[in-house]
Amino acid sequence: MIANELNRAKNWIEKNDLQEVNNCYERALELLDLTVEITKSGNRLKEYLRLREMMGKLYIEKKGRPKLNNQVFNCICTMS
Repeated sequence: MIANELNRAKNWIEKNDLQEVNNCYERALELLDLTVEITKSGNRLKEYLRLREMMGKLYIEKKGRPKLNNQVFNCICTMS
């Protein structure tokens, strides 16, 4: 579901609707927070927290960065 939100964000970036992009990042961050909450420890937890940091950057910048969005998307897909 996190990857779905990032994919939606990519589509909104292409349409240049930054409000919808940020809405997608908010939902993705909420889902990632829930994932972190149920992950007890180990490498997965560290990777999820790193991804959260990258997604936080995307959200705070309030501009569409397709390259970074795709990098985060690819990381999420490879972790699953």
